[in-house]
Amino acid sequence: MLEVSDSLILAQKSEFYPITKAIYELMQFLGDGRFIASALGVWAMAFLAVTIIGASLLLGKKLGAIFRV
Repeated sequence: MLEVSDSLILAQKSEFYPITKAIYELMQFLGDGRFIASALGVWAMAFLAVTIIGASLLLGKKLGAIFRV
């Protein structure tokens, strides 16, 4: 969802933009573009936080084992 480098290069048509590319394009608009882009950024961070918290509750102590090598 937030893979910025790939999405800025690979997404060429606006209907296929992921949220990171949409935020980048909205920042270019004059007027309300910056505010909408900021709101989308906050939404993306909240979504990721809820997803990580949900995964940690679902997996419990196993979540730490996923990231250990």
